[in-house]
Amino acid sequence: MQRPTFLLSIFIVIAFCFVAFLFPNNIKDIVQFVSTQTLEFFGYYYLYLGGFVVLLCLGLAFSPWGKMRLGKANEKPEYSYWAWIAMLYSTGMGAGLLLRAVQEPVFYWLHPPIHVAYATKHLALQYTFFHWGFTPWAFYGLFALIISFFFYNLERPLLSSALLEGKWKHKISEVAMDSTTIISTILGVVAAVGLGSRQILGGSHFLWKTSESVIFLIFIVLIISILATISASSGLSKGIQLISKLNISITLLLLLFTFLHGNWVEIAKDFFWSFFYYLRDFFVMSLNLGKYKSSDDFLRDWTCFYWAFWLAWTPFTGVFIARISRGRTIREFLLGTLLVPSIGTFVWFAVFASSAFLQIEKSGGYQDQFDSIYSAIFIFFSYLQGSSITNYTILFLLFTFLITSIDSAIFVLSMFTDKGNPQPPLTHRLLWGALLCLLAIAIVWLGSENLLRSVSNLLIIFALPFSFIYLLMIFIFLMKLWKNPK
Repeated sequence: MQRPTFLLSIFIVIAFCFVAFLFPNNIKDIVQFVSTQTLEFFGYYYLYLGGFVVLLCLGLAFSPWGKMRLGKANEKPEYSYWAWIAMLYSTGMGAGLLLRAVQEPVFYWLHPPIHVAYATKHLALQYTFFHWGFTPWAFYGLFALIISFFFYNLERPLLSSALLEGKWKHKISEVAMDSTTIISTILGVVAAVGLGSRQILGGSHFLWKTSESVIFLIFIVLIISILATISASSGLSKGIQLISKLNISITLLLLLFTFLHGNWVEIAKDFFWSFFYYLRDFFVMSLNLGKYKSSDDFLRDWTCFYWAFWLAWTPFTGVFIARISRGRTIREFLLGTLLVPSIGTFVWFAVFASSAFLQIEKSGGYQDQFDSIYSAIFIFFSYLQGSSITNYTILFLLFTFLITSIDSAIFVLSMFTDKGNPQPPLTHRLLWGALLCLLAIAIVWLGSENLLRSVSNLLIIFALPFSFIYLLMIFIFLMKLWKNPK
């Protein structure tokens, strides 16, 4: 285990929990202020970085390097396309799609960020596609490609040991780089567990009027963490792959059920036009130019926040995608990572948003029923037949999506602290499972939603130094490709 990196990372996270326990209001205000200032000064930097990464992914995919295989020249992929897509999709988005399926597009529909000549509902879906589409998957995919190239083609360890050499090689630089990456991963997982378990709590209260106490929330976090640790301990080919396939299969059935209960023609029209506007204006939106120049408040609260959030999730999602992608060419890897999950996400939002818009219109006006990210999707299904079954299905998916996100993070953190070992020892996985569980419980216990917002703000803060590391990785990767064209 890389002891200095591991100890520094854990010390920083535990120190935050300890200070938050002693001074909860102060730490919340400080973190809020720093994150707001970060987005204020670096908001456009995040926008430009997102557009650049998407362009670079497309350029590499269609370049002569696109034929290069990650691994040996004739090596076959370890996992089938179905298993590969299922695992990267479950890890990269997962429970977030259930949180935002209805709430986010409805919010844009009611509060459009800009004024356009076409239908507001198409604009609402266009911005939802923008925040959940090519850019986050480009962040994940390019990072995963760099890790895969160094590990499988150059046979170098992960992250700092692979990137820092010559005059860049320094122990302090290695520890700083690896610690930033590990802390971003920990915070991303804790934020996901907190938000996801809070939605499970809200759903169970909506269905059964159960308690919404902190004790019950901690119990949910404990159950999810234990199951995720068991899954990570069983390895990629058993627990993680099995649960990911189950997730996607049930999600597709839920999507089909919602589609069949909606207006098929309206859903198809909403998807087509929103996707058309998204493709047509993608780079104008990415640069916040012209008629797509939105307010600073919208940028800070939505687009820049999302870009920072996806960046903070990039380390563990990217390393996990790299771990399951050996044997694929750069072209199929990038196009598969960029296009397949994005289009699947667009279909998902189009089906749910179109149906929600119709529900609001039929009810005679909006009654704030979809304001909460925790209960919006449960209320949505209460308008449809078979809501008892579908809402139970949502609860089950929340559990399984969270499990796949956490078990992937456990696996990746174990790799980080075992010098990039693709099969880290069981002891490492058990240790990280226990630590993540304790940290998530501590955050929930210390302040519930206030501290969860603080963790989300911390993600924004740590995304900034990680973005500089990311740019360094991109530069070194391109130099290696240029010097080693074969």
